Amino acid sequence: MNRIALRLVAGLGLAPGWAAPGLAWAEASTLHWYKGNTHTHSVNSDGDTAPDGVVRWYREHGYQFLFMTDHEFITDVAPLNALFGAAERFLVLPGQEVTQWGADPARSSAHVNSLFATRVVWPVGDRRCVGSGCGAHAAASVPLADTFRANIAGIRAVGGIAQVNHPNYRWSVRPEDLNDIPDGTLLEIWNGLDGINNLGGGDGSGDVRPSTEGYWDYVLSRGKIVWGVGSDDSHDAAGRGHAWIVVHAPELTPAAIRSAIEHGEFYASNGVTLSEISASDTELAVTIQASRSGARYTTRFIGQNGAVLAEVAGPSARYRFTGTETYVRASIIDSNGNRAWTQPVFRDGRRSRAG
Repeated sequence: MNRIALRLVAGLGLAPGWAAPGLAWAEASTLHWYKGNTHTHSVNSDGDTAPDGVVRWYREHGYQFLFMTDHEFITDVAPLNALFGAAERFLVLPGQEVTQWGADPARSSAHVNSLFATRVVWPVGDRRCVGSGCGAHAAASVPLADTFRANIAGIRAVGGIAQVNHPNYRWSVRPEDLNDIPDGTLLEIWNGLDGINNLGGGDGSGDVRPSTEGYWDYVLSRGKIVWGVGSDDSHDAAGRGHAWIVVHAPELTPAAIRSAIEHGEFYASNGVTLSEISASDTELAVTIQASRSGARYTTRFIGQNGAVLAEVAGPSARYRFTGTETYVRASIIDSNGNRAWTQPVFRDGRRSRAG
């Protein structure tokens, strides 16, 4: 596992996890980093590999935890943990992808993962299963925003953590569709599949969609507490290992991983490894682990409405707060296009809402 440092200044109430109440149960020196994937499919829905084959791949490729999130199906993870689980080495966790379609399934989707859930949440509308794929189609009169509201409420009712998936898939979701997602929701800011349109774009006729990272800044700028996630959405072997999160927790158990995710105690990546993240009442700083390729790094510190507050080259970067920020997060890119994202440090008091 990746045992790297995260320096904290206790009691600041600034950051998602860097000084959050979630760390009350462990000193920073006792925390470890665990790499995991929150979006995975198998033959239990539309993947091409049995669950044991999927789990084996992630275990053998340096991951410490994996969520099984088949469409409208909860995989029993107990047998998988009996085969592959090991204390402080590997853990399989349950989940579901709530497969919401709009009235026109060729164009509109509003999929949401239900992490840790052990009961299926059926999406809004007419239930259908075609081949290996299930889901529900909302009526034309039901906006996607309403389906997000209803499905996330259903996820919470069964004890799940909601993760809004691939908002630019089929150019389905507009930023305003996320206006009512509750604090503590996860947002997939990098999806490892092809054709997901992570970087956004315009169609030449005025329809311009932000990057998935831009959706994150949209909800953060509206005062939300939302955590950014990278994940594979893997359906086959070629789709594995493209994006992940690295969670900071005292131990590799369901309770510890859940608490860390709920409090934003993780960073997201599709290829850049961070060796240190630190926040104080004066600054946010990151240190990047050098790669074998000799890659070079640029860190952008980003704030309200996605504004770039500072840009720093090199393997370490820091941003000193001016006192005017509502939130600050770091977005790192290397010379090969690989990225990592820290969770935001909140400077406007909203962190106190999360308790």
